[in-house]
Amino acid sequence: MTEHDPLNEPETAHARARELMVEPLFWDCVDEAAPFGSDEGSEAYCEWRNWREENPDAPLIQCFNWILDGQLEAYNETLASDAQIEIDAANPDDAFLADHYDMYTLDTTIIATGLGQLMDEGKIDPDAKPFMHVAIKRQRNPKAGLYEALTLDAITRVVDAA
Repeated sequence: MTEHDPLNEPETAHARARELMVEPLFWDCVDEAAPFGSDEGSEAYCEWRNWREENPDAPLIQCFNWILDGQLEAYNETLASDAQIEIDAANPDDAFLADHYDMYTLDTTIIATGLGQLMDEGKIDPDAKPFMHVAIKRQRNPKAGLYEALTLDAITRVVDAA
């Protein structure tokens, strides 16, 4: 893998990422409300790069499965329902993968990892997009999310177009 730092030098990102990720928020590595601006988002991108180096030909969903501790199928639309988010918010110690992540950290990790593939490879694997949409949908809920609606709209546009 070529060494580059697209967060500080966007011109080193894949051309397709630069074409799709036009909003400055995608390249902001200090704004907590940006996909890579939080510690969670920037760490997820670094972990993606490390994982990709060890798994050069693996699909993105295998990385997601690694993040989700082998529970990829459980990270689905049911987690994004208002009822489930209320349950998880009221009982954060019992939420999905609570021993590893809170809702925001888990969703940010999924989003940043998928966008990381786009920055490095110019694509997001189609079979990974539904998991990114679960993260986006959960983050749209005020009880789970910290992202602004315009940020989530931009992320959704990029994921759908990639």
